Amino acid sequence: MFTANWGVCEGTEYRIVTLAGAGHEVRILPQNGFNLYAWTYEGGEIMMPPPDIHAFGSKYGIPVLFPMPNRVKNSVYHWNGKDYVLSKRGEKIARHGLVMDEPFTVTDMNADDTHACVSAEIAIRPGDALYEGYPFACTLRITYTLTTQGVRMVAQIRNDGGELMPFGFALHPYFSKRGDADRCFIRVPAQRYYETDENLIPTGRLLPVGEGTMIHDDFHSVESLYLDTVYRGMSEDVDAQVMYEDIILHIRASDCFRNAVVFTPHNKEGFCIEPQTCSTDYINMHARGLADESGLMSLEGGQTFGCAVSFTVEKR
Repeated sequence: MFTANWGVCEGTEYRIVTLAGAGHEVRILPQNGFNLYAWTYEGGEIMMPPPDIHAFGSKYGIPVLFPMPNRVKNSVYHWNGKDYVLSKRGEKIARHGLVMDEPFTVTDMNADDTHACVSAEIAIRPGDALYEGYPFACTLRITYTLTTQGVRMVAQIRNDGGELMPFGFALHPYFSKRGDADRCFIRVPAQRYYETDENLIPTGRLLPVGEGTMIHDDFHSVESLYLDTVYRGMSEDVDAQVMYEDIILHIRASDCFRNAVVFTPHNKEGFCIEPQTCSTDYINMHARGLADESGLMSLEGGQTFGCAVSFTVEKR
């Protein structure tokens, strides 16, 4: 039997949603960008424990990145002949979009013998703080479903305005090293990566993986990697993997997630494999004529876009 319940995060006043069943327990913090901040399976950590649950943003869990995943050069983007400053509440936003630390509204929650799920949404409207830096009326709806296999995220993005709306979407999951990065292994079977400058802004060139970037050919320990790299070549038929001693976690996403960001900091208890629809600074790359490399997507007024990412557990 699966369950879906409201609760309170210990030591805080934050309301959380807990999904549980079949050995899984998942906790989600709607107030912090609908962040799925904890996941255990049969007692083993899958998500990195939050270093500080009060630090809203991209520091733990699965931050949701929209409409500008990763970095935007100088917080300025060019679209349809105009320059815009990505900002909210008067502050420039340099990376990871606008919604990752904003409150979402839970709209549905249910459970039965086969699954537990919860949905929440956030809207951007004229007069809102987020509309300041992204003047496109839209609604983002996220649904997390827990099953015996693992967790599935479905996103729906609706253009509520009348003009063409550019966007990108990504998840930024922090997986646990379980205290020993030498015994935690990853494989991301992409064939190319984005060349970047000293500020990690893409030059526009896609290069074949090679020494220092080779994570496609076999499993590599997280401890052996020093990466903050955007890889290209993922699809619904290609999955990334995290291998622990007891399980292999498979990360598989819709075809629109052509990129995967791999971030392996050695000063954190976790690391990231981030399904991403676009490149870093995608909207400015598109403005430079690099349409395919950018991965920019767009919606006409009234249109809705949907995508999914699945995290499934295989016992070893």
